[in-house]
Amino acid sequence: MMFENLRMKDVDGINLIVAVGSVDGILTSAAVLRAFGLKDAEIIFCQAFTVDRIPVEQWEPGRKVLFVDLAVNNRDEAMTSAFVARIVDAGHEIVGICDEHDAEAWSRVFETNGLKIEDMAIQPISQKTCNIKSSGALLLSYLGKEADSRTKELCEAADAGDRMDFSTHFGGLVNMAIKSKIVDDSRRVYLAKHFASQRRPDEKILGWIAEYEAILKTHEEIISSAEKIDPEIIRVNTISKVIDMTTLMMELYKKAPIVIVDGESYSPSAKAKVRQISVGLKPGYPMDILATLQAAGINASGFAQKANLPPEEEEKAIAVIKAAIKKTE
Repeated sequence: MMFENLRMKDVDGINLIVAVGSVDGILTSAAVLRAFGLKDAEIIFCQAFTVDRIPVEQWEPGRKVLFVDLAVNNRDEAMTSAFVARIVDAGHEIVGICDEHDAEAWSRVFETNGLKIEDMAIQPISQKTCNIKSSGALLLSYLGKEADSRTKELCEAADAGDRMDFSTHFGGLVNMAIKSKIVDDSRRVYLAKHFASQRRPDEKILGWIAEYEAILKTHEEIISSAEKIDPEIIRVNTISKVIDMTTLMMELYKKAPIVIVDGESYSPSAKAKVRQISVGLKPGYPMDILATLQAAGINASGFAQKANLPPEEEEKAIAVIKAAIKKTE
């Protein structure tokens, strides 16, 4: 697939980027800023399922908007359509969609709002039917030989990051810098703008990375103190510890396919963190943990690969899990 119709007159005027806060989204945003010389462009980070929270009515007039790595909400397409409608109704202009998830869904959303994908300077594609698999790769396909070496490096790091490969220079830095405070989108904005012009991290970014390195040290302590309660089950305690749950669980699954975590979760009713037991299954493990526990009368919530339950139900849950393991042997 060839992309030869990038209209520079449209992208040069971009003054607002709405991007997903993944490593792919952050680095592709940085590449956009660099490639098009957008020093003053604003960046808003979100998720496909949070666009309804973006205060379009508070935007300055005359925004020329580029979406980066932003998919149509596949659970509520109407939410994305309403978001686009609010942008149009406020008098702003969408000039491009640098997204690889589902071009057909974007076409439906645009048609609902009287817009055409064909009018976009950058048009979405569907990775299922194309060899482009990330927003970074999509942007680079438009830029081609026009991309300088740094912009190309940003796009390639974004592409790798979309596959959870953070071994690149930019991907590794950005991944570690956001992990210690994953909900802080101001970090993402800072990172995108910094790396649009700089290759090396500054002291602020190095400080964020140091915070995550401390978290990884905590992970080592948690893993080393894991309690093996069955050949296929280990138990760890994360109470009062700052962790990156996704990374920690990936490491724990190397020790056992079933991991019980004695930890904490925020309770809206209590307006505070409360103790909670979680049971996670290694991807591919042949058990529906939620269905197994609920069938035994245990008050559990979650999904097939992970269940949450109150501490007083843990002992019963362990017995149920052990019995279920024996049935599969």
